[in-house]
Amino acid sequence: MRRFLCILFILLLSGGNKLLAQISFSISHNTTCAGAAVEFNSSVFEVAPFPGQVNWNFGDPASGILNTANGILQPTHVYNAPGTYIVSLHVQDVGAGTIDLTDTIVIVNPVIHDFGPDVFLCGDTGTYIIHAPVVPNALYEWNDDTTTVGPVLTVRESGSYTVKVNGCAVTDSLGVFFTREPNLELGRNHMMCQGEQLTLNAASENATYQWFLNGVNLNFGQSQLPVTAPGGRYAVEVDVKGCGIYRDSVTIAFSTYAAPSFSLGPDTLLCPKEVFTLTAHVAGATAYLWGTKGLDINDAVNNSIGVDSFITIRNPGRYWAFVTLDKVCEVVDTMIVRYRGDKQLDFRDTALCRGNSLVLDADFGTGTYKWESIPPQREDQNNTNQSTYYIYNPGFYTVTAYVGHCVFRDSLRVYFNDTLKLVLPKDTSLCRGETFIIRPVVSNTSEYTWQDGSKQPTYTATQTGLYSIVAENGCGRDTARMNIVFDACPCALLLPNAFTPNGDGLNDNFRPLHACDMENYSMTVFNTYGEKIFFSRDPLQGWDGRHKGKVLNMGNYVWAVSYIKSSTGQQVQKQGNILLLR
Repeated sequence: MRRFLCILFILLLSGGNKLLAQISFSISHNTTCAGAAVEFNSSVFEVAPFPGQVNWNFGDPASGILNTANGILQPTHVYNAPGTYIVSLHVQDVGAGTIDLTDTIVIVNPVIHDFGPDVFLCGDTGTYIIHAPVVPNALYEWNDDTTTVGPVLTVRESGSYTVKVNGCAVTDSLGVFFTREPNLELGRNHMMCQGEQLTLNAASENATYQWFLNGVNLNFGQSQLPVTAPGGRYAVEVDVKGCGIYRDSVTIAFSTYAAPSFSLGPDTLLCPKEVFTLTAHVAGATAYLWGTKGLDINDAVNNSIGVDSFITIRNPGRYWAFVTLDKVCEVVDTMIVRYRGDKQLDFRDTALCRGNSLVLDADFGTGTYKWESIPPQREDQNNTNQSTYYIYNPGFYTVTAYVGHCVFRDSLRVYFNDTLKLVLPKDTSLCRGETFIIRPVVSNTSEYTWQDGSKQPTYTATQTGLYSIVAENGCGRDTARMNIVFDACPCALLLPNAFTPNGDGLNDNFRPLHACDMENYSMTVFNTYGEKIFFSRDPLQGWDGRHKGKVLNMGNYVWAVSYIKSSTGQQVQKQGNILLLR
């Protein structure tokens, strides 16, 4: 997204010096295509999230009444013709003041281009070069690589690739897919018992399939072929895009010997690092042959991992056993074993608005779930087989999930938010040079924003203005405002907020601008680490920006002043910040 910058300068006057502060705002847009909806936004709304007035002008008088948008922070506009347009934004905000931005957007026609058909390459790693249309002096933005700015992109990962030319997307995209070579293995020849069913698996990435039985085309295009009596010689051709054609074959015959049913049991979910023993229980067994394949489609097949009646499992995968009965024929069954990851239940204490409900989801897969609540909830919530739970009242809730071999427990406390309350102090007046720390009274939330976008718990006011705060929680939003006026106060302590100890005779020392009506005066200056770097009991003796003769760096320093007002005997203690400039 291209961004245009506009600089707003604010001039601050302090102790006779002009201190220049600079704030940068920008206008942004998501496209520069003619005929497309261009969405505009501005960073000014980060410091003025609730402005009183917003006026956009898109610099496109040919669009008539659609050329302007009022009161909308993120408007859209369609430019029907390419060209250069001046976009302007006018914002009025209580805290930020009046802000005017003007920027330029260049609308272009989309580049018409055909990348051709999707590309398939053999191997899970490699490179492919994509060539976009060449437009002189154009800016290129690829959808996956912010460092490539030209018309040529080197691709190393599978995906769909697009490019913007001068901010406008070309009319085509290209898919590039890296296909791993298949591990095609139909397995060993087998003599199956009567009634047994077997499925041959030839699944591969980006592939098409053709099966044959005794040389006859079965016209079956799925990756897995169910095999039933009488069987025969099965062959498969797997056409893997980018890699070529792979072939394998196997003979599956069927006996008239009727075998008992055989099952390894249901698919199993194991806990992390659990070791599991899988046993093939079947009467009349005379031999065993175990095989396995990982859960990924490209994992290799191992048709001989054990010849005993049991195997020990430490990894996820598909496990099967061919069991020979009475040395005549075989029965087979498969179990899928998965491991529960390190994920745990993680409920957090939650606040709800009154009248609302909360749905807890503890879904870890097929299992049983026991919920408990203090105090008890409705009768229809007292179940032990649902992974979801509805909360209507505040309380303490606990779930125990029994999933496979794993047991998970968690709990949370639910309470209800009261109505949001927000209060600021009453309007007030102070002397110039003083500071006022605004401390809001907020209940039922810690989420609030000041008029300048800051989020600190208090706000330090140093100049006349209207100060506002917006607070919100899950139940609503509230706004409070207060006016603060800083007037000239004779004989009050008045200190500048910045000074420039550069030897030009102006503001070279930091001290009270006039010292009257004060006794037992003292001033201490600290650095940002809390170290004392200056102390004086004479209000006419100022700090020259040095410590032990060494010139200190520019930055903020903290001061503390104590004195007694001669006219009233009142003890006065104040503190603030001073900005050292060079």
